Amino acid sequence: MLRKFDTLWRILKKSLWLIVPILAIGMAEHRLDRQRCNNLVINIEGDSKTHFLNQNDILKLATQNGEDPLTGGRLTEIRLAEIEKRVVKNRLIKKCQVFRDLKGNIIVNIEQERPVARIIHLSSNGEWRSASGLYLNQNGQFFPLSDSYTARTLLVTGSHLMDHKLLNESSDLLKLINFLDADPFWNAQVSQLNVGSDGEISMLTLLGDQVIEFGSAENFNNKLRKLRLFYTKVLSQDWGRYSKIIVKYQDQIVCE
Repeated sequence: MLRKFDTLWRILKKSLWLIVPILAIGMAEHRLDRQRCNNLVINIEGDSKTHFLNQNDILKLATQNGEDPLTGGRLTEIRLAEIEKRVVKNRLIKKCQVFRDLKGNIIVNIEQERPVARIIHLSSNGEWRSASGLYLNQNGQFFPLSDSYTARTLLVTGSHLMDHKLLNESSDLLKLINFLDADPFWNAQVSQLNVGSDGEISMLTLLGDQVIEFGSAENFNNKLRKLRLFYTKVLSQDWGRYSKIIVKYQDQIVCE
């Protein structure tokens, strides 16, 4: 009799391990079915110096300018993937992830695009058209300017990029731009690139206000290394000594 009771007890315990989780899941699903969205929590990630969009901008995108307020709606009826699609239509946004939390909130995580350069259009007389142009990200993709914020970044002019075609990630020009963005010295020193239709580059500098005839972006590491050494050995005593520095010729620097 006791052996039979022990067997039944073991079977019951094993059954409970299955029944309890199933009941818990059922209760959670029932609660979720009744739960409504308490709040829309927006987190904007990215470079601390980039402020293209604020929380109000994201709220308008997520709710279609308030036509679909989300707050107060049943969580099970809110299509998270649809919210993501609405938000990433804005090309200033690199990534968007939308999910629910256990408190009944809809969480919207945003990563903004980060520019490594700004493409500036020039008028026929060579003046900037400041309201036009595009930003360029590290992958060689263009995205539009912001109406509310201007990023401090490298300026690029010239006919080479005016067709706004995607820059191949293996292109020397994109590698050069990314290098200038990432290196503290060159990021502070080079303010503008002009890229001609033949791919020849001239640089404008801040310290010394020189024009650097750089040539093509090919082998840019050696050219910059040579130029940095010239700065250290020659220009460090008088930054305004020359107005033009030419480094496009192999194994030599020509100054004017």
